[in-house]
Amino acid sequence: MKNIRIILALALAGFFATSLVNADEAKKEETKAKCCMKAEKAGEKCTHECCAAAAKDGKACEKCAPKAEPKK
Repeated sequence: MKNIRIILALALAGFFATSLVNADEAKKEETKAKCCMKAEKAGEKCTHECCAAAAKDGKACEKCAPKAEPKK
């Protein structure tokens, strides 16, 4: 009976750790605009002038990604 409890506790801890990692990855994707994410998937940089100017300042474009917070 103790073995089952230990296995269950380890499984729950693994599930919890996995959910934290996934939540962090989702939060990182929210900081980029869709146009920038599409360009990144294609292996290029975003061609929008507003995104390029914001990237130089280390920020996210306010026009394309209004919800995004500045990159840290």
